[in-house]
Amino acid sequence: MKWINRLYIFFLGIILTITTGFGVAAFYPQPEIPVYPNPTFTTPIPESCNSTPKAQVSPECQNLLDRQKANALQDEQKQADFNQKMEKYRNADAGYTRTAVFLGITIGAGFAILGIAFIKKSRLVATGLLLSGVLTAILTRLLINLASLGSAVNGTARADTLSFVEFAVLFFLSVIVILTGWFRLSDS
Repeated sequence: MKWINRLYIFFLGIILTITTGFGVAAFYPQPEIPVYPNPTFTTPIPESCNSTPKAQVSPECQNLLDRQKANALQDEQKQADFNQKMEKYRNADAGYTRTAVFLGITIGAGFAILGIAFIKKSRLVATGLLLSGVLTAILTRLLINLASLGSAVNGTARADTLSFVEFAVLFFLSVIVILTGWFRLSDS
């Protein structure tokens, strides 16, 4: 029976930690990463334009060269815009990481306080809550990233209904696990 209690403590710690990660990802979504711009398609300059100096100055070849230069300028502008968006994203993501880690530590501390409060009622549940407090404080940012992977192809889309459903299912499972340990398992 002792191994069931240990397995229960470990499972409770893991399920509460995962629930916290999914909850933070659902209610406080990551900033969206900008998409790298596609380069502008340019028609290659035919070999005939480079064959003689007279061919290079022909209106046809000059038109192709001018279009190629315009596309290169347009690509440079797209790259500059993308670099500016990436810098803004990096700043927003740094702030998000600080806040997410703070939330993880705060929620982990809440689990630890609950664990201490329940120590006289059920040592088994209290130990599971203390383990989840430590795991939550340490692993929240990693779990938020994992929870966000399923949101979209690029991994950082806004929270949608599925995120809230995933959190609700995990929360319900966490409550069932806590109640099962409290009423069905002995503290021995």
